[in-house]
Amino acid sequence: MYRLLPLLFIVLLSCSKNRFSKSDCDIQQTRKENATKPTITEGVWGTVSFTEGNCMPVVGPDITSCVTCPVQRTVRIYEYTTISQANYQPGSGGFYESFNTNLVSEVQTDANGFFQAELPKGSYTVVIMEKGKLYANLSDGQGGINPVVVEGGREQLDVNINYQAAY
Repeated sequence: MYRLLPLLFIVLLSCSKNRFSKSDCDIQQTRKENATKPTITEGVWGTVSFTEGNCMPVVGPDITSCVTCPVQRTVRIYEYTTISQANYQPGSGGFYESFNTNLVSEVQTDANGFFQAELPKGSYTVVIMEKGKLYANLSDGQGGINPVVVEGGREQLDVNINYQAAY
């Protein structure tokens, strides 16, 4: 019994509600800094962030555990893709196995979640590689998955990974 106590203590210390702490993340400041980084002349740029915790509105003292931090991830940009062109498992919370459209570009974010990709005019779908799958949690109302339209110049698209958040 006494041999298990140190192990239990270590396990309890290693468990935390959030992987990030609020003091470590100032996503608004990070996005402001990232806005000075684009070097592309035409395409898409933005910040990838991860939100986790209880993000429900609260009255009174801020006791929410909601944290949003920039993260390093792989960003994949496909031809504009609709839900009918995707291999999606209902109830998977924004995770897709694959798309039946062409991959146009793949880039890595930096430590502050910044990414950019030079793209010609057109419509695209932007997803994040997460847990070995494609992740996107937005659509355009016509079935388009996390779309961005490049009309000439630089388009900003911030992407938030939020399957670990409660709203």
